[in-house]
Amino acid sequence: MDRRHLISLSALTAATLAVGCAPSPTPSTEPSASETEPFRYTPPGFEDLTIELDRPAVRIVTDIYSAAALQPFGIEPVGVFGYGRDGGGKGNLDLDSLNVIGFDAEFSLEKLAAAEPDLIIGFGNGDGTGWTWWDEKVTTQATAVAPYVPVAFSYLAPEMIANYRALALLIGGGDNAEAQQQEADFTAAMERIRAVAAETAEWLTILPAQFSADAIWTSRSLGQIRLLAEAGLTFVGPEQPEDSAWAEVSWERISEYSADVLLNHETSQQYEDNPVYQNLPAVRGGQVGVWDDKRAYTWSGYAEWLNQVADVLEAAKDLVQE
Repeated sequence: MDRRHLISLSALTAATLAVGCAPSPTPSTEPSASETEPFRYTPPGFEDLTIELDRPAVRIVTDIYSAAALQPFGIEPVGVFGYGRDGGGKGNLDLDSLNVIGFDAEFSLEKLAAAEPDLIIGFGNGDGTGWTWWDEKVTTQATAVAPYVPVAFSYLAPEMIANYRALALLIGGGDNAEAQQQEADFTAAMERIRAVAAETAEWLTILPAQFSADAIWTSRSLGQIRLLAEAGLTFVGPEQPEDSAWAEVSWERISEYSADVLLNHETSQQYEDNPVYQNLPAVRGGQVGVWDDKRAYTWSGYAEWLNQVADVLEAAKDLVQE
C-alpha cells in the first residue's frame, strides 16, 4: 500500500478487572447484552452517522487493519479484505486461516455475500459510506450486502485502540487478562520513552524517514511520530505540505537535517549502499531505530515497538553537537 494511503494512530486505557481470592463463580450461561440487543453505533469521527441493526451484530467482515486491532478483544471475523497482508499492519493475524474476500484493491462481492456478514468494518471514506479505496460502484454493491461501519484513521494510537475496543464490546468482544497485561506493557513502555525524553531534552534530535533509491520522505505528523513527540521527543526534517502527512526531500538535501537518532521506516528499500545514508551522523554512530506508520493498533504491537525505540534512545549519545 502506498505510504500516503494510511496515517498511523492508536491506544486507550482498558478497565481494570478485579480478581478476588475466593473461588471463581460458575460462569453465567446468560448471553451478554451484545448477543441479545440490537446493534447501534455512532463511529468516532463520523458523528452524523449512526449504524443500526434490528438484531445483534455477530458475523463481521473487516479490513485487515481492523481485524488485527479487534483480535485482542476476542473478535474473529468471518472474512477479511484490503491492504496490510505484508508488514506490521496485520499484527498477529494468521491470514492463511481466515476467509479472504480479497487482498489489496481486489474485492470479491461473491465471497462477501457467501460470508453472510451482519456488518462490514474498515477504514472509512470521507463520508463514512464505505471503504476508503472502494470506488462508488463497489461501495454500493458491498453495502447492499451489509451495513458499513467506518473507522476514522486520523487519531493517535491510544485513541484508535480505544475506538476499536468500544466497537469490540458491541459485537461480542471484551477485555481479558491478556489484553489488560498488554495495556500495562504499553503504559510501561511509554514511561520509558517519557523518562529518556526528559533526560535528553537539551540535545536529542530524531529524524524519522522512509528511504528509496530516488528520494526520501519524512514525517512529523503521522501517528507514531506524534505519539513520541507528545512524550517530549524532538524531531527534525523539512516542512510538510499542508495537504500531506509526508514531506519529500532529495538525497542531496537530507544531510541538512542532522539528527542524533534516525528512525528508519520498515518499508525503506535500496538505500543501504548509498554513501549519503552511510554518512548520516546517526548511521555512523549506530543510533538507528525503526518505525512503521501501518503498525497494527494493538497494545502489544505498540509496546514492542516503543521498547525498541527506548533501547536506542537510552544508549544514544549527542552526535550533532559533538
